[in-house]
Amino acid sequence: MAKDKNNARRRAWRNSGVSFGIGGFLAHCLHRKVARSSAAAALMLLSTIATAAQAKDNAPTFDGASVNVVLAGYITAKCSVGGGGTISLGELTGDKQAIARFDVGCNVPFEMVFRSASGGIAHATKPQGEGPYVGLVPYRLDVTVPALSPLPTQLHADFTSNQMVAGASLNSGDAIAAGGGEIRLQTQMTQGRELLAGQYVDSIMIVINPRV
Repeated sequence: MAKDKNNARRRAWRNSGVSFGIGGFLAHCLHRKVARSSAAAALMLLSTIATAAQAKDNAPTFDGASVNVVLAGYITAKCSVGGGGTISLGELTGDKQAIARFDVGCNVPFEMVFRSASGGIAHATKPQGEGPYVGLVPYRLDVTVPALSPLPTQLHADFTSNQMVAGASLNSGDAIAAGGGEIRLQTQMTQGRELLAGQYVDSIMIVINPRV
């Protein structure tokens, strides 16, 4: 049967006007065989690549490992106040005014407490007075403290000397101190009554406490 097919091919080539010898016939057969072998090899290569890709896709993945290192520390809440000294008001006639500055620092929100030892500028030996004369000069105290919240701001408070006996407070809210503070004192003379002669004195204590 193969011989009949080859004879049929030869007759077809002769009829087509193409001269074809045995050498050409063999070359043609070899060419077809090589083509079939190349196609088979290409199919095998594609199959190998596809199999490798599928194996890669199906292989278990490894995302690596990690560890966290936590750094921790702290800052101790700290407040300070300084300054002080003596303010001389001279002769206590009429309204007297005085200004004093003090240092204040606090790395957290804070509360300041102002206390008056006598509730006014009191006679050194007879703060209750004697006879028609009084022995106490009341005053008002205005307090200003610069702060940060987080923008610069000014904290204000106003107290009477009588309020300061129990301690009058200035609360900074969420702000922290940003420098020195200032107090302004103004005496308030008792109307219709004169003062007892002698030395007069009062002591203002400023206490600052952190609020944490």
